Amino acid sequence: MAASWSELPSELLGVVFLDLRCLADRVYFAAVCRSWRSAARARASAGTPPPQLPWLLLLPSAGAPCFVSPLAGSARRRLSLPYGAHGARLCGSHPSGWLAVAANGWRAYALVNVFSRAWAPLPDRMRVPRHGITTCLVVRAVALSAPPTSRACVAAALVCGVSNLAFVRPTMDRHWVASEPVHGLQDILYHDGEVVRGFHAVTSDEAVTVFVQEGAPGALALTMARRSYRMQRRPNAPAPSPSSVSRYLVESRGKLLMVVRHFPSTQHGGGAAAARGFEFLELEVQDLPSGGHAASWVELDGGLDGRVIFLARGCSRALEASQFGGFQEGIYFLDDTGFDISLALSCGGNFPCSDVGWYSGREIMRGIEGFPSEFQSTFSAPTWFYP
Repeated sequence: MAASWSELPSELLGVVFLDLRCLADRVYFAAVCRSWRSAARARASAGTPPPQLPWLLLLPSAGAPCFVSPLAGSARRRLSLPYGAHGARLCGSHPSGWLAVAANGWRAYALVNVFSRAWAPLPDRMRVPRHGITTCLVVRAVALSAPPTSRACVAAALVCGVSNLAFVRPTMDRHWVASEPVHGLQDILYHDGEVVRGFHAVTSDEAVTVFVQEGAPGALALTMARRSYRMQRRPNAPAPSPSSVSRYLVESRGKLLMVVRHFPSTQHGGGAAAARGFEFLELEVQDLPSGGHAASWVELDGGLDGRVIFLARGCSRALEASQFGGFQEGIYFLDDTGFDISLALSCGGNFPCSDVGWYSGREIMRGIEGFPSEFQSTFSAPTWFYP
């Protein structure tokens, strides 16, 4: 029998290490002592790290930043954020540890990497080509076309201001570039589509507009071309009411999907959709004989079909449940349907976080394991973090 924890056999430590599916737990394991770190290094070098589910990142009003991992039960773990990101408002995330933050409410925007501590500032002002002016903006959510370390990276943001959509090349441009306003804009996501590669934006009437960068990545000025599909409205589509329906874009299996969330007050011809809470649709694009493209949203007969979907404006992700042994298909959602600009302007009050939960494909379950029901934050609403 081992006299202390540090003297446990390396074979046994290796078995325990491999049973830890959350990356953070493996880091904690390696930090126990030298023998545990040696066992962790040996096992880690022998194979690839396990796939990770997103972490739910929390910035409480009182206490340190922390997160909940669906792979690690109900325990909350502390997370060290780069200096300047403490107390920031979270505006989205990107794989490999990137966060979009507003370090000072509606100013000091940046892309930060939790692991490497890299910091890429984003502008506080927006250029409006149509009017020849620059003006302030409030960023709600940020989507990226590539990692911020890439010269090809372009950021798109849902904003409040003269326009509701803006673009920028991180570390290259002095100002965001405003798009012409997109009426009823609900979500945006970069998608390498079958026909067009670019930022796909969906509106409250389910129309899709694609924004494509023109010119070389290193061009003097950023120019985004706007292209639209000829949309064929689907039967029984819900009325374009942001108070009763919320739409998200997510890429899955090479296709662009739209997840439509219905709230209890929704009343429309597709009553069954309202009853089950969510719809899952795929964008189908067809060539037109006269040129151009027609597109339509087609309901997926198989529903979730083994997917695990994490919803968030500009950064939703779909993963395969089969990659995570024993994990069920479902949709995890956050309280981000609306946006109270007064909170971003630091006018006091707590960010909304009561409407957090998951959908199993049959019923909606309130709350997520490990997420404290009493959670409050004057800094930011929770967001998904992709390690």
